[in-house]
Amino acid sequence: MVVDAVAHPDAQGVPSHEEFPREAVDAAERDMVAAGVVRYTALRDGVIAGGASFRIAEGIAQLTGAATAPAHRRRGIQTALLAARLAAAAAAGCDVAVVTTQPGSKSQQNTQRQGFDLLYTRAVLVKQP
Repeated sequence: MVVDAVAHPDAQGVPSHEEFPREAVDAAERDMVAAGVVRYTALRDGVIAGGASFRIAEGIAQLTGAATAPAHRRRGIQTALLAARLAAAAAAGCDVAVVTTQPGSKSQQNTQRQGFDLLYTRAVLVKQP
């Protein structure tokens, strides 16, 4: 599900400058499981609507791999996945949680509404040959 959602980026906000082949996203999801991430699935009306994951290292929760299926966007799926992972991180004794989003995206807005503060923005510079 996450792989399918990533293949259809959200059109609202700043568009992503990166595209990844489906096979690369699928391999990254498998690698994250091997690295010990905890995976979550969100259901809406009994249908898989989104997925996410997180991992813990030295008291830090790294929120990873979140995506919502296009048909279920703007219905609180990402917020529910954020809340569930933050609750699990707090229960596990994490002091800090981190997440990476596309600057200016709905994901950035959602995470900031959940109390995250912007640490830094990443500039990607490209020089044409």
